[in-house]
Amino acid sequence: MTCRPLQSYVGKLVRLNKQIFLKLKDRATRQGHALENYFLVTAVTVNKNVKKLICYGANFCVVVDAADVVLV
Repeated sequence: MTCRPLQSYVGKLVRLNKQIFLKLKDRATRQGHALENYFLVTAVTVNKNVKKLICYGANFCVVVDAADVVLV
């Protein structure tokens, strides 16, 4: 497995890992929304030297580690 620079994820579609997606799906269901496991990476953020991906899907924005996504 090769390490990709996080900036290369910006503008790409990704899927969240199962555990993260199920938590988000439960929250969406409680709010009356349907949710598919496809998200657009819009930015990379750095907080306390930890880099995260900002992803948007439908009505939800989620901030996750690169390890929690798979490129589509």
